[in-house]
Amino acid sequence: MYFRRSTTVKYFIAALLAAALYCEWLIYLVQPLYWQNLECPSHDPSCTKILFIADPQIQGDEAVPPPLSYLFNWDSDRYLKTTFSVVMNHFKPDVLVYLGDLMDEGSISTLPQFHSYVKRLSNIFDVNYPIVQVWIPGDNDIGGENEPIKKDKIEDFKRVFQQPTVVTFRNISFYKVNAITYTYPKKPEIEDNNLRIGVSHYPVTNKHAFVQKVNNEIHPNIYFCAHDHESKYVQQKKDLTQRSSHQMLAGNFVLRVPFYEDSLYEIFVPTCSYRMGTGKIGYGVAIIESNNQEMKYTVLWSPKRFPYLFFYAGIVIVLVLYSFIFFSARLAHKRLKSVIKSDKVPLLERI
Repeated sequence: MYFRRSTTVKYFIAALLAAALYCEWLIYLVQPLYWQNLECPSHDPSCTKILFIADPQIQGDEAVPPPLSYLFNWDSDRYLKTTFSVVMNHFKPDVLVYLGDLMDEGSISTLPQFHSYVKRLSNIFDVNYPIVQVWIPGDNDIGGENEPIKKDKIEDFKRVFQQPTVVTFRNISFYKVNAITYTYPKKPEIEDNNLRIGVSHYPVTNKHAFVQKVNNEIHPNIYFCAHDHESKYVQQKKDLTQRSSHQMLAGNFVLRVPFYEDSLYEIFVPTCSYRMGTGKIGYGVAIIESNNQEMKYTVLWSPKRFPYLFFYAGIVIVLVLYSFIFFSARLAHKRLKSVIKSDKVPLLERI
């Protein structure tokens, strides 16, 4: 009865529902209002829109024991699915490039686990129209950072994501450069005038001997990488001199890259997962226009998640404490009433 009559509880529940409505729905509608609106010019039919997805690292079966693992995986998967859907509806890309570390435990998973993680990925990054997709592995998919490179995982990845090492869309070629295994595609037998984009999970340009081999073989116009979970870019001369690094902080910054200049850029795409220990989460987007002469790049930042999870945890703690205090008070009140009632009984009857 007290719960139904208490004005405090009614306001508390109403505030909780309003907060949940904002955290789980409204925030994703508000976030695009803060994004840069990169659009292809109507007079440029050659313009191409590319969405870069880095380090989703969906949580595996081993990190947290059930039943908590079901809750954690559900929430992180739903967050990725929601933010990806909002970005897709806003940007409507022509090409999706997945920059590795798709799974958190891909390199240590069994084959059935690996396939189950792939099914989760296909449900999260669900696209409702035909689109070119480029998939590359990260160290959490095939090993290579704090563990040996797993040859069997490389083969598993190739079997599941069956693609050539060079994926072409219109007059743009995406070269899968693997700075984990130090492998890269060979240049085409027939030369073309395509724009060449090197995509890798690990950074490439900081590996001087390796990047020289890649540059000499395929002459990429630009590199995109992930792994560091932060948004920045490196600019240097094409002879790898005069190197400088620049942070791309959260905001409306747009990087303009003219391909006709004597500069080589490597762009680091931030993680799209809230589980990576950073509050700067998002998706990289680029448009390539003017007959592949120029590129514009920015990050569509996602809303933070952990503050809302901490808020929910705080609400649960408050509810538990409130319930404990309320029921303790009710129990004490009942005991007091029984004592008072017994005191009114004549002494002889009590004996």
